[in-house]
Amino acid sequence: MVKMNLTIVIVNWNNKKILQDCLKSIYQTHPDYQCEIIVIDNHSKDGSVEMIEDQFPEVKLVKNNENLGLAKANNQGIKLAKTNYILLLNNDTIITHEDFFIRMIQFMQANLTVGVLGCKLLFPDGTLQSLGEDYTSVWKIFKSQILFSKAWEKVGKNREKSNAFRKMDWVLGACLLTKKLIFEKVGTLKEEYFVVGGDVEFCHRVNHAGWNVGVLTNESIIHLMGKSTEKNLMVAFYYSINNNLANIKIIYNDHWRVLLAKIIYLIGILMRSVLAIFRKDRKATDYLKIFMRIFKNKH
Repeated sequence: MVKMNLTIVIVNWNNKKILQDCLKSIYQTHPDYQCEIIVIDNHSKDGSVEMIEDQFPEVKLVKNNENLGLAKANNQGIKLAKTNYILLLNNDTIITHEDFFIRMIQFMQANLTVGVLGCKLLFPDGTLQSLGEDYTSVWKIFKSQILFSKAWEKVGKNREKSNAFRKMDWVLGACLLTKKLIFEKVGTLKEEYFVVGGDVEFCHRVNHAGWNVGVLTNESIIHLMGKSTEKNLMVAFYYSINNNLANIKIIYNDHWRVLLAKIIYLIGILMRSVLAIFRKDRKATDYLKIFMRIFKNKH
């Protein structure tokens, strides 16, 4: 059995089956690997807690009395971690390759300048979802919000065949490996990032502290994109916009760039409110409420 040197932190909120599949995949692909698994449950009411206690008694379970959000819950796990390496892992991920964690850690041990390491994220059908990301731009926001272009479709196909470390601006928090030392130097996740965007801001701090951020292009896992937030899509939609604007301000320190991005987002929200009239699963009023919140927020 390999000596424990990894803590896996998983945040869960009412995703019993998805969490169960995630945990099963960890144990199936790493039967002889001793690691610390911490699940932070944000007051689930779907039997998630009982499932963990019954089927995975070795998992360290933290039961919150309310939904604290992703960043705050992750920080709870980070502070409890007893190992040098810490992996933030979404509950909607599936580990598909044996010794995946071991190879990721071995790479970081051999490359001390790497502060954050991710991997190739795949859709369930095996197609590429993300191979690390660049910081957003006003043009990218225009394409996604006005032209309805999906960001992940632009990922260069030539990257898929490369078996090496690729330096990127940030990696998705769905699978983010780092060290306890990094948290000690740059701090933990910013807790005002309730759902999304905290991974971007954290990687930005790591970059500025002098470490490299990137992905191993020959390592991959399955990410059921959106499954961890689909129960409250409108909340996730609001925070994705609000937190993205906050990150643009931090990264570029440019008031006019932030203002232009905000205007584009507001136009995009109005367009979606009109389209919602023709959809049974969306309400125009929900988009208008988000419009007013974003409009009033100071960025």
